[in-house]
Amino acid sequence: MLLKFTKNQTLILEIFFNHPKRSFYLRQLGRMLGKEPGVFQKAINQLVEDGLLNSHYQANSRFFELNEKHPLYTELKNIFFKTVGIKGTLSRSLKKIKGVSRAFIYGSFAQGQEQKRSDVDLMIIGSAKEDDILNTIDKLENKFSREINYTLISGKEFQEKIKNKDSFLENILKKKKIELI
Repeated sequence: MLLKFTKNQTLILEIFFNHPKRSFYLRQLGRMLGKEPGVFQKAINQLVEDGLLNSHYQANSRFFELNEKHPLYTELKNIFFKTVGIKGTLSRSLKKIKGVSRAFIYGSFAQGQEQKRSDVDLMIIGSAKEDDILNTIDKLENKFSREINYTLISGKEFQEKIKNKDSFLENILKKKKIELI
């Protein structure tokens, strides 16, 4: 089965993959997409028919969530994560900031153990201005409805911490990370 998504289907899936383990009803999705539900009703019904989304009724509202048992779930999750998800968007955004030489995600998100409300731990290395980082992070927190906790250190300080066997940094570096830059 070859899946080809319409623009509306892609936007809908982007919401679900950026908010894993959450259910949304039609009007919520409409507000998030900035569209009337009738505009994307056909797209969401097709995603349910294809098995990518599950739906259930609660009171008088129909809720939708990702079907994690779909055979292509893991592959699609990775594609969305690397392109329009947190990894791809963070990577593109941080590359635009002057002075960022390296950045990576660590913690539960990098370990693949994120929960519905998990924050994203981010290490930024370089000489970037704090205001530039903060402006970018604020926008991304709003986009993903997730808190992003970042640590900004200079390249020199990073090397010194490694040399001095800083326990916080050693703990981060020995675990799985998602490299952004």
